[in-house]
Amino acid sequence: MTLRESNIAKLREGVVYDALIIGGGINGAVSAAALSGKGAQVALIDKRDFAGFTSQQSSNLAWGGIKYLESGDYLLVRKLCLSRNELIRSYPSRVKEIRFFATIDRGFRFSPFFLWLGTWVYWLFGNGFTRIPRFLTKDRIHREEPVVKTDKAAGGFEYSDAYLHDNDSRFVFQFVRSAMDRGCIAANYVESLGARRDGDLWITRARDTQTGETFEIRSKVLINAAGPFVDDHNQLSGERTEHQHLFSKGIHLIVPRITPHPRILTFFADDGRLFFVIPMGVRTCIGTTDNRVDTPETEVTDADRDFVLENINTRVALATPLTREDIIAERCGVRPLVVKRQGDDGSGRDWMHLSRKHEIDVDGAHAHLSIFGGKLTDCVNVGNEVSRIVAGLGIDLPHAGYRWYGEPHRSVYEEYMHQARLMDLDSYTSPESIEPLSSRLWRRYDQQAFELLAQIREDPRRAEVLIKGTDYLRCEIQLAKRQEMIVTLEDFLRRRSKIALVVPRRQIQEAEGLMEACGILFGDSARVRYEEYFGESRGDTRAQSRPLESDAA
Repeated sequence: MTLRESNIAKLREGVVYDALIIGGGINGAVSAAALSGKGAQVALIDKRDFAGFTSQQSSNLAWGGIKYLESGDYLLVRKLCLSRNELIRSYPSRVKEIRFFATIDRGFRFSPFFLWLGTWVYWLFGNGFTRIPRFLTKDRIHREEPVVKTDKAAGGFEYSDAYLHDNDSRFVFQFVRSAMDRGCIAANYVESLGARRDGDLWITRARDTQTGETFEIRSKVLINAAGPFVDDHNQLSGERTEHQHLFSKGIHLIVPRITPHPRILTFFADDGRLFFVIPMGVRTCIGTTDNRVDTPETEVTDADRDFVLENINTRVALATPLTREDIIAERCGVRPLVVKRQGDDGSGRDWMHLSRKHEIDVDGAHAHLSIFGGKLTDCVNVGNEVSRIVAGLGIDLPHAGYRWYGEPHRSVYEEYMHQARLMDLDSYTSPESIEPLSSRLWRRYDQQAFELLAQIREDPRRAEVLIKGTDYLRCEIQLAKRQEMIVTLEDFLRRRSKIALVVPRRQIQEAEGLMEACGILFGDSARVRYEEYFGESRGDTRAQSRPLESDAA
């Protein structure tokens, strides 16, 4: 029996949980991690894979929202800057400070010098936690980043924020994993069909989307963390809320590496929105768009691709301009923007200045929470706020002061690195990797990396790269099979790893070792899962990441 099957069997046992969380994106994942860490009995389900919708479509940035200075959301900027600082402190191997290298064209609505002064305000809002800002003359931009076109530039500035070393969906899953380590019963591909209040309990009808079987889950509190589908699930459960969502579609294109420098190139796109060139290992992620849409279900259009490609080709000097043929992968998702339900459709404000704040609507009489909006940067605050609200609803949290987030204590890391050095682990580092093996395994698995060391000591062949052209080892695939609740090949290629974001689709399909990896992950269903992913219905040679639930990242 797999971990997922075991957890679904437990969900069917009729246990009364302190809280059931609907949605396994960033908001649902941190809610589960916080509550389970503080001693609550928690269940978590998601209709799709964990981080399988909005939370896999972000810019991979943990940033304080410098753009909200212009709209006057100073308290939000302050809060997000402090949240960013806490993520950098708490996840030193996963969340890294990075420099944003901004170029401003002549005639822009603000001068480079004025914007540079704004970065100092931003730096002060973050308590001076990051490196200080720099003013960039046109000549300095040309010297330090020759790929940037400066013929129309008036100057620029450089400041710091942070980014995720791995992909956003992996970061979300690590919260789910930590919740399960502390007793949470979590299952992906389990859909809520709606819930009803029966006395002091919520009765939620759930369906295993892989088998079609239905069952009921009982809980004292129901937490709706379904991301852009919060409003839909509230309709199913008869909940009325003060807030609702509006949706903005954003896309990113992953292309060959544009600059070798480990910094984010920043511009203002033709529509006035911040436009980023983000390093992603040997690739570059470029975008984004900001188009209002009516539903969460979106896809990348040719107009979207052309907008991003035209903006990048206008601003960077490449030997050959980028075309659609250079696109390795695509990310497309909606940003759930929270507004008041009564009379606010966002039409009275600049659409691009609607913020990514979060709101939690509480129905105290029925012990129901609805989490609206939010972004990855603010995730720790969301987990803490949910914990306070749940405790206020009468749920006992026996370990209320427990620090539920963050990497293991530094001494644990040092012991891991000592064991890795004794094994000469870094000698196994593959040519495909851009960092030492010891660092990579710790970042992906923290304490579970000790298990990988034990496997490699037992059999050094488990340190071999299994899927050629990637940096994933045989022992990692075996760990993923046991611990990471992988149901489809996309779960592994797109979310537990970022292979589908950095390796061309055709290259993945033809990679030596892929079928062996499928055999480890899926057993007798290996060929079915392979065909499901690479079948005719998905014949595009790009590794497009189509939206598959959860919350804002």
